[in-house]
Amino acid sequence: MIHLITEQLTSTTPAPVAMTLLVAALVWFGVCATTLFVVDVREHRLPNTLNALLFVGGAALLIASTLTSDSASVLADRWGMTLIGSGAYLAVMFILHLLTRAGLGMGDVKLAAGLGLYTGFLGFEALIAGFVLAFVVGGLQAVYLVVFRGAKKSTRIAFGPAMIIGCGITLLM
Repeated sequence: MIHLITEQLTSTTPAPVAMTLLVAALVWFGVCATTLFVVDVREHRLPNTLNALLFVGGAALLIASTLTSDSASVLADRWGMTLIGSGAYLAVMFILHLLTRAGLGMGDVKLAAGLGLYTGFLGFEALIAGFVLAFVVGGLQAVYLVVFRGAKKSTRIAFGPAMIIGCGITLLM
């Protein structure tokens, strides 16, 4: 995301409205992701209301930023991949939810829709990177809990924070 902002700011076709909307989308992500992270760590749940806020606000701001940009802008025509990214991440996580017999919660599945908007906005590679990084971070978290906290096979691990960190790292790349 940082490279898109830099490219847009240094381009010959400034789009102040699109840039404002994009920055607002990032701030929205920060606020929603932080809240979801804290709630999931404390309560092992991701409330529907918070997931919906991330999704609706993110969709509105990201799609508006691409629709208000100039056709020559690096932000132009990203709305389709934004929606595809959301749907793809949601679908994969739902399949994993079914395969793991609810080992992966529905809150995590719904969170994927919101996170997929942001990684999808950046493109297919970023979508895959965010997904893979979520599992890398989740795996590292599990290893830490086993080694240093004595976690067992039955120990519940909040996966939402790993998903959020994976998405956050992808947005910073």
